[in-house]
Amino acid sequence: MEITVRDAVPADARALAPLFEQLGYPTAPDVIAERLATMNQTAAFVARDEDFIVGFVTVAIRSALVGGSSATIEGFVVGEDYRSRGVGALLLARVERWAAEQGCTKIVVRSNTKRERAHTFYLREGYRIVKSQYYFEKDA
Repeated sequence: MEITVRDAVPADARALAPLFEQLGYPTAPDVIAERLATMNQTAAFVARDEDFIVGFVTVAIRSALVGGSSATIEGFVVGEDYRSRGVGALLLARVERWAAEQGCTKIVVRSNTKRERAHTFYLREGYRIVKSQYYFEKDA
């Protein structure tokens, strides 16, 4: 197995749709393609095993008056058959390089409390738990 990481492109949308499903956010391929084509101050990276996409991560720059610039991981999943094989670490390393290139002072990731395996991964990769909070939203 040789995993490579590259920028995601709209043509990846059909291959990404099953991974969105595994992450818990079912999304139609045409919607994914449109989002990839119109991203601003955001990057998306895919991990590939030959021609098969096995994971992805999206990250966005957040510039705030309080706290400065940070890179926020918005979505991150490795396909079930490729977990615990180093794919996530490769994708996270690419995010960290990209964030440094953008001048971000930190990387932020939020993870649902039920994703215990993800929490173990982030801690192992040097991330720390900063706080627990509620997440509120309202339809626009």
